[in-house]
Amino acid sequence: MGQILPGVVVAFENPKGGVGKSTLTALFAGYIHSQSNEEGGLSIAVVDIDDMQNTIGKLREDEAEDGIMKKEEEYEVINISSSEFINQLDFLQDNYDIILVDFPGNLKQNGVVETLHFVDVIIIPFEPNQTDLRPTLTFYYNIYEEIIESRRKIDKKTTVRGVMNRVLPNVLEFKEILKNKKTLPFELMQNYIKDSRVDYQRNLSTLSKAYHHPCDAFCEEVLELICNHIGE
Repeated sequence: MGQILPGVVVAFENPKGGVGKSTLTALFAGYIHSQSNEEGGLSIAVVDIDDMQNTIGKLREDEAEDGIMKKEEEYEVINISSSEFINQLDFLQDNYDIILVDFPGNLKQNGVVETLHFVDVIIIPFEPNQTDLRPTLTFYYNIYEEIIESRRKIDKKTTVRGVMNRVLPNVLEFKEILKNKKTLPFELMQNYIKDSRVDYQRNLSTLSKAYHHPCDAFCEEVLELICNHIGE
């Protein structure tokens, strides 16, 4: 199982569209790979299971065609249909320490809900406003809470956190969510992602050299969360 970690399945997932799932996926993968280049550390694969958009997979293909990357120097990006993910999981866990799954923006695609049952660490991104928070809580209460219970019955632990994305720290709604965070059904990560849409979204890349180091603290917290999940 992996080289260092036991093939941990991780996802930034929220079926609410536009919350930054693919951006956070690319940022965290870039961070892990940049650390691995320096220290020989963890192997990571990004598995794009979004059959329609295929954001990460298509981006990697475009960057490869442009000749701006050397494949052997980058982390793996693998396109697998959500209906096939479970069948490929043993292979993925045998070859990678972290399997980072990029989900589609809805739960209707065949195999998506089933794939959620195999995620060990899930981080739920949302913008700090009621437009994002309400459907996020609906997803948790109506879908994910049952998945956690199903995993528990077969002795599978699930680590869940929320992360606020595209944050403007002085906005009242952000402050209100922080003030009332104990009422949420999941813990919030200590770090959040400040609103940097031009920097992160318009320059989204699967190249580790394009990783944005201002996200180090957030990515380090995610890695610590993964290690704690394994150690508990």
